[in-house]
Amino acid sequence: MSSIRSGVEGLKRAVLLDTSAFIVGYEASDLTVEQYTVPPVLDELSEEGLPRIRLENAIRNGRVKVVPPEPGYVAEIEAIIAEMGEKGVLSETDAELLALGLQMKATDHEAVIVSEDYSVQNIADHLGLEFRALATPGIRRRLVWMTYCPGCRGTFGELKPGGACPICGTTLKRKPVKKSEIERR
Repeated sequence: MSSIRSGVEGLKRAVLLDTSAFIVGYEASDLTVEQYTVPPVLDELSEEGLPRIRLENAIRNGRVKVVPPEPGYVAEIEAIIAEMGEKGVLSETDAELLALGLQMKATDHEAVIVSEDYSVQNIADHLGLEFRALATPGIRRRLVWMTYCPGCRGTFGELKPGGACPICGTTLKRKPVKKSEIERR
C-alpha cells in the first residue's frame, strides 16, 4: 500500500475506491490519506456480504466519505468514455468514480483510483489519474476501442458491444484501434 500513500508534494492525496476494491478485501484503515467512494458502490455490494460490511464500517468511522460527483464532471466523463470506445462497457458507478477523480484533480487533489476493472484503469490513465489494482497487475497499454459488426463489417461509435447490429442483426464485438504504452507512476 505504500504506493497509494506516496504522492506529489503539495497536493492532497485522495484514494477513490471502486466496488472491486472492497470485493478483493481493501481495508480502509489508512488514516494518512483521504478515502472516497461514490453512492452507487453501496448498491453494487450485497447487503449481507463482508465487502458491504467493511465499507459501511469505514463510512461510519469516518475513514471513507461517500461523495457524488458534480454533474458537469459526469457529462465530461461520459463524452470521454464514448470517445475511447468504452461506452456500454463501463457502468454508471464506474463513470461516477472517474468523474469524481476528475473533480478531485481539478480541486488540487492527487487522485488515485483503486479498481480491478481494466476499462476503469484505461480511462483513468487517459485522464492522467493514477490507478492501482490490488489483485491483478493492471493494464499495461491504453486502448481506444471500436464497436464493429463481424457480419457486415459496419462500425458503430454509440452502440454497445454484445448488442445486435442494426444493419444485419449479427452480435456486435469490439476491437482495439489504437494502443499506447502507459508509464507507471
